[in-house]
Amino acid sequence: MTLGLDQVIDHTALGLTNDDLVDLYRKMLISRRLDDKMWALNRQGRVPFVVSVSGHEATQIGIAAALDSSKDWSLPYYRDIAFNIGLGVTPEDVFMGVFAKAADPASGGRQMPNHWSEPDLNLFTHSSVIATQYPHAVGIAYELKRRGSDAVVYVSGGEGSTSEGDWHEAMNFAGIHKLPVVFLIQNNLYAISVPAAEEVAGQVADRAEGYGMKGVVVDGNNILEMYGVASAAVARARSGEGPTLIEAKTYRYYAHTSDDDDKLYRTREEVELWRRKDPLPNFRQYLVEQRVLTEAAEAKLESEVTSLINNAVAAAESSPDPTDATGHVYAHPIVPSVAAVTVEPVPVGEEINLITAINRTLHYAMGRDPLTVTFGEDVADPKGGVFKATVGLTDAYGSDRAFNAPLAESVIIGLGVGIAATGTKTIAEFQFADFIHPAFDQIVSEVARIRYRSNGRWACPMVIRTPYGGGIHGALYHSQSIEAFYAHVPGLKIVTPSTPADAKGLLLSAIDDPDPVMFLEPKKLYRMAVGPMPEGDHRVPIGSAALRRIGDDLTIISYGTMAQFSVEAADLLRDEGIEATVVDLRSLRPLDWPTVEAAVKRTSKVLIVYEDNEFLGYGAEVSAQISERAFDWLDAPVRRYASPEVPTFPYAASLEEQVIPSVEGIVDRARALAAF
Repeated sequence: MTLGLDQVIDHTALGLTNDDLVDLYRKMLISRRLDDKMWALNRQGRVPFVVSVSGHEATQIGIAAALDSSKDWSLPYYRDIAFNIGLGVTPEDVFMGVFAKAADPASGGRQMPNHWSEPDLNLFTHSSVIATQYPHAVGIAYELKRRGSDAVVYVSGGEGSTSEGDWHEAMNFAGIHKLPVVFLIQNNLYAISVPAAEEVAGQVADRAEGYGMKGVVVDGNNILEMYGVASAAVARARSGEGPTLIEAKTYRYYAHTSDDDDKLYRTREEVELWRRKDPLPNFRQYLVEQRVLTEAAEAKLESEVTSLINNAVAAAESSPDPTDATGHVYAHPIVPSVAAVTVEPVPVGEEINLITAINRTLHYAMGRDPLTVTFGEDVADPKGGVFKATVGLTDAYGSDRAFNAPLAESVIIGLGVGIAATGTKTIAEFQFADFIHPAFDQIVSEVARIRYRSNGRWACPMVIRTPYGGGIHGALYHSQSIEAFYAHVPGLKIVTPSTPADAKGLLLSAIDDPDPVMFLEPKKLYRMAVGPMPEGDHRVPIGSAALRRIGDDLTIISYGTMAQFSVEAADLLRDEGIEATVVDLRSLRPLDWPTVEAAVKRTSKVLIVYEDNEFLGYGAEVSAQISERAFDWLDAPVRRYASPEVPTFPYAASLEEQVIPSVEGIVDRARALAAF
């Protein structure tokens, strides 16, 4: 391996003064000394884990200097210690995270060190998952551009992250919409131990052309070159010329983390060769040659930095440990406390079907608040969604508020995370629940955990709409029920309506909720469920079940399509002299336990009906809750009626009818339970 000489750049041509140079050097020095101190603390057993920055200082300080933290947004990755210092995060803040203290501004000790977050600097919360930050960045950039701001979004990662689909999906969306994003890839030649030749085909920056943006390769160890390239990229973004991909060639001098042994995959000769390009002494030499840094000034600076680091360590190490492990899961926790004991009255309103109610509610929500957007595949007019749920929204409210997303599920959710971070109410649509699975990581690792992992400093006010379930001959990939996957996840709220009135009331409540809500739409009921929809601001509180029928012989608990089927079954059972209570859960997380409990105590026999697979389906949790909390009231085992052990519903009508729960099947099982 050979290394070329750094290009000599005149700092005055970049608009930098002598004071600017000293400030850049000071921040680089702080970053290096901070890194050295972290490693020392780790070796002493005082902190369990550190992530190193040494070698990346010029790259990170150079681009931080090009940003305006009063309006620009940043989504740094775990190695961006120097960037954070350059942006305004203090060494004490960093060490609060290293020591996992309550005063850690990033997470209050909930995340590992270097998982950055600082709302006061527009620095968005980061997770351990590689590349999920890129869709968030383009979501933020989209909304900033939509509002007419000239702010720029910075997002970074290592070259290994460019193998992830989230990176490509974000690059594509940014290129399509010419978003004000600066993508920085810090290529230090290794994704932990995997060399670049085994992870990146060609050169990272060359990929920019395929996404319709400018790509630049820069010597990441030359801070002046880095600042010049970064400033140009920021200026392009700020002036509306679109995104830039910067590939900074650099090197990390230490192991990936304190849990890594880089001697297993790098030679000492290679490391020493790159040490000759160490950005810190090289920039110091430039300052000396330019007569900017005198020997006395350097000694003073070293002393000040040493004191700064030592004081930061002392303050952080003596700071209180965190004590709250369960707070900030939700911005608006809902704990149902009042049981429904009477049949919910039928509201007054025009008789319409479920899908029309959803469409009208979306129009109502978009019309009342300009900071509400919706998007997804085929959402925009003239199509207006494959089921017409969004028809007319683009025409009424503009193509920037109701717009199509690429066929890329992960970026749909990641985009929504970014838009929601700006405070805009975000409604993301998936055509079918079956196709949401590529976005699982974004939903579970990001959406659901943003508030908790940021210790309550960020929220994700987002609605995820998707049709689910069978009964329309959708076969294996247009019939799935996904509620059990997501109801398992703290941080999410899950609701599903079975009437047009509930569709409106739950959807409006979901849109206004400060937490992420998954709004599951039973597509068999889209046109089958007909009923009145109230005018105006009709609400159904999240966490409230509805009693559809009241009887003393048994309780049928269900939701979605099965709630409708259960009501039909209850009416048939009444003709036989069997009186059934029907509980329509409506809200799956949180569960309205008081209403469930009251119904169990009334009848002492329970049948739970759902169309997902019986084994580990949502009804299994309801059954477990009843068995644990209301066992003494039971006169018979809790029964479940759901789909058998097949992947999902087959296509042929003769086969689907054998699998999907039916009204007749509910009647048969309820009759047997009543006779127990």
